[in-house]
Amino acid sequence: MAENQDHGMKEKTETDNSLSLETRIAMGLFGWLALSMALMGLGIW
Repeated sequence: MAENQDHGMKEKTETDNSLSLETRIAMGLFGWLALSMALMGLGIW
């Protein structure tokens, strides 16, 4: 089980490295949208 998981993690890390920038940008956009909505709800924005 451990060996199979290690191989799977290695393959996933390669794909994650190639998509790290896209995922970070996506998370940043969602984060800014969440913050803007929260600030608008509080009436501070």
